Amino acid sequence: MSGTELTRNGLSSSNANSSMWFGQCQYTADEYQAVQAALRQRLGPEYISSRQAGGGQKVCYIEGHRVISLANEMFGYNGWAHSVTQQNVDFVDLNNGKFYVGVCAFVKVQLKDGSYHEDVGYGVSEGLKSKALSLEKARKEAVTDGLKRALKCFGNALGNCILDKDYLRSVNKLPRQMPPDFDLSNAKRQDFEPAIEKARYNSCLKKTSEDHQQFSTVTPVKTESSLSTSEQDQQSRLEI
Repeated sequence: MSGTELTRNGLSSSNANSSMWFGQCQYTADEYQAVQAALRQRLGPEYISSRQAGGGQKVCYIEGHRVISLANEMFGYNGWAHSVTQQNVDFVDLNNGKFYVGVCAFVKVQLKDGSYHEDVGYGVSEGLKSKALSLEKARKEAVTDGLKRALKCFGNALGNCILDKDYLRSVNKLPRQMPPDFDLSNAKRQDFEPAIEKARYNSCLKKTSEDHQQFSTVTPVKTESSLSTSEQDQQSRLEI
């Protein structure tokens, strides 16, 4: 074909190659600076939880739902992804009718530009009578722990500041802000979302129009096999 060669779906190969896949979308300079500045921020006491660990020690951590919300805020809901690259069951012990399970999981977090961090998390279940529930709890806990450990490698705002004991001593002295009252009038109460359906429909119309316009600009060239018999005979006489 002359001009732009068509692919199987009717789109030009140059147009198909220009589409960016996840992991290949580069940040703009402004976007990079904004994300970098946001990641440098240290977390306030509202984001940090604590619990008692072995030996009477106090352990500070970020809850799983909070770190996911922070990642969505920093990178965008479609600007990052995570995957479990490996998960191993270390032990499953049965003692007096109760199960004790330990699981480790390797979790990888990748951004839209291809940069990533990977770390290991661990989950434990102790004292449950159901083997299935014990494995489920330990597996989920290991993935959540691995996700949090991988995300904190991106900066302070995703949990890296918690490793600084001097900062923790200072931030624990700050008064916590009262949590805002939940506005239940904006809670999701139905399955249908008109705004999303309208936006999705308009996007499909725009995509269809662009594909049709791209296809109509390509002029196919007749090959010898596509010529009729009379046209081939006439062409043969001219060549003679």
